[in-house]
Amino acid sequence: MSKKFISIILLIGAILMFLPYCFMLIVSFETIEEAPSVPPRLFPLNPITNNYKEIFIKLDFARYFLNSLFVTLTLVFSQIFLCSLASYAFARLYFPYKNAIFLIFLSVIMLPGIVLLIPRYIILKNLGLINTLTGVILLEIFSEFGIFLYRQHFLSLPIEMEEAAIVDGASIWKILWHIMMPLSKPITLSFGLLVFIYAWNLFLWPLIVITSPEKRTLPIAIALLQGQYFSNWGVIMAGGIIASLPPIILFLFTQKSFIEGIAFSGLK
Repeated sequence: MSKKFISIILLIGAILMFLPYCFMLIVSFETIEEAPSVPPRLFPLNPITNNYKEIFIKLDFARYFLNSLFVTLTLVFSQIFLCSLASYAFARLYFPYKNAIFLIFLSVIMLPGIVLLIPRYIILKNLGLINTLTGVILLEIFSEFGIFLYRQHFLSLPIEMEEAAIVDGASIWKILWHIMMPLSKPITLSFGLLVFIYAWNLFLWPLIVITSPEKRTLPIAIALLQGQYFSNWGVIMAGGIIASLPPIILFLFTQKSFIEGIAFSGLK
């Protein structure tokens, strides 16, 4: 298969993936009357910017933005920290039933997330963490995929560096944070970006846990703009565009490291 043919296929795929976002951008500049039109228009007849102003009037946007940012950044740093610790133990340390425990961790990936909602909710209720951002974060701070990603990367690194560090008197903690993690920068950036996108768009779990309006995250606040009998789709789409900017900007600044990390993680 020629490179030109592969490039054409990828270009078509990219266009198809971009179409929903393009549609959302177009609707965000349409009036209340134009937005629900069928078939949808390629360009708004009377472009307006009021929808972007309305989103700040209808929502306490700063509060919801900060709530989402707090949840997202906490999950990014906590997952990187905990997954790197656990994966280093699985990759380099020796303890009974290590491989069996690792397989149990991986088996959790195969469970649909919705199956775990009720048990997780009961746990939070018993801990008294319902309607708190801590409750949203607590059961999301661990990632089985992150453990697998870091473990495979640590196994690919030469063990001689660690042995030399041990001879020089370095502890396991120093080896992890001063040798292994600096060598894992592409993986960390890639995984961090994936966690950021996941946490920023987290919807169902916060919707179940959070009941107070002031503690809502941005995806929930935007979704609740949709009414039972009437929805201003222009305002909703404007909110979606604004909410999508942080992950897009972050990816633009880290795309080189992200692609490098994803490519490197596939090597044995």
